[in-house]
Amino acid sequence: MREIKVLIAQLSTKLGDVRGNEKKILKAIEMAKREKVHLLLTPELSTLGYGSGDIYLDKVNENLESLERIKKEIDNFYAIIGYVEKDEYGFFYNSACLIHKGKITGNYRKVQLVNYRLFDEKRYFKRGTKLPVFDIGKAKIGILICEDVWFPEPSRAMALRGADVLIVLGASPFERGKKEIWEDFLTQRARDNILPLLFCDQAGCQDGVTYLGYSMYVSASGNVVKTAKLLEEDYFIVNVDLEEAKRLRRRDTRLRELHRDILEELLKAYEEMENGGSGI
Repeated sequence: MREIKVLIAQLSTKLGDVRGNEKKILKAIEMAKREKVHLLLTPELSTLGYGSGDIYLDKVNENLESLERIKKEIDNFYAIIGYVEKDEYGFFYNSACLIHKGKITGNYRKVQLVNYRLFDEKRYFKRGTKLPVFDIGKAKIGILICEDVWFPEPSRAMALRGADVLIVLGASPFERGKKEIWEDFLTQRARDNILPLLFCDQAGCQDGVTYLGYSMYVSASGNVVKTAKLLEEDYFIVNVDLEEAKRLRRRDTRLRELHRDILEELLKAYEEMENGGSGI
């Protein structure tokens, strides 16, 4: 059976504590080496931490210096690290980079920025506009960041580009019913695209906010196979089945039956909405 071994590091990172977060990431890297995994996952913005405030403006360079040190410790496996990216014009992005043998081999920028309740992402970050897939040797992966998975379009684009696995990094605060909400969205995206899905979420408490944790592995059939602990730091390893999706797609025709004219209708409907033709 074709599969990949993945370590999900559900870290309790702290906003602005770049050195402390780096130590946690390096601990996860040592575990990845020891367990001989193919892929390591860390949460959203794991180098700088998640939250709100102008600390994003003050500590971006420190976060990038930390990433340089982290890169050097990643050898014969792949790792996805959430971090704050700065482009050549000085704009910031909520990003995730794919690292292999000390080099960044892929980069993804969050496309659905969050601006409600305690979230204030649009104040600090530009949104991404690309939905790539990345080759990690044994599989092709699509990377999403938190809110991205609440929308069906990004994961579908990655599925059409040949992704074998969907990866979701998160930093989701805990509240009543949130565990069930995440289960619903993640299992639905797996079913929509007939692909396995891995979710790596932040855990722990900071500034009066408790983060959910509850990272999980969802099979291509949409079943929750394994979950991490609620609220607290945790690590777990899964062997992700890459063959199940192929078996299911022989009978499930939804991706094969996706027609260009329907996609064009979707774009027309969007343009009509933008021009005031909808009640949304």
